[in-house]
Amino acid sequence: MLLRIIRGKLKPGTWDEFENAYRTAIANAGPIEGLRGRWLVQDLDDPDSGSTISLWTTEEALQSYESSDLLKNTITVKLAPYFSGEYETRKCHVRFAEGGPAPSEWVNQIEV
Repeated sequence: MLLRIIRGKLKPGTWDEFENAYRTAIANAGPIEGLRGRWLVQDLDDPDSGSTISLWTTEEALQSYESSDLLKNTITVKLAPYFSGEYETRKCHVRFAEGGPAPSEWVNQIEV
């Protein structure tokens, strides 16, 4: 399992508009092979900052999504007007999980 975390800052005062655009873009994207979950989180200390966190079954699925027209032309294009340009992306292997299914069970729950 992989976790992708994109942490960034929005243009001041645009969070609510960004969140609406994010929800719409994600809904329009439909199901994505290998994606197990996705979260949008807003910083408590800086309401113009936040992260998107996504959980992936395989590195191949994540790479396929990252190079897809879906990401570039359906999602990113709708969200780009809100970005300030400050962001970083981290990709991580999930080494431990608590409070949900064990990582070994995630692969068996894939919905394609």
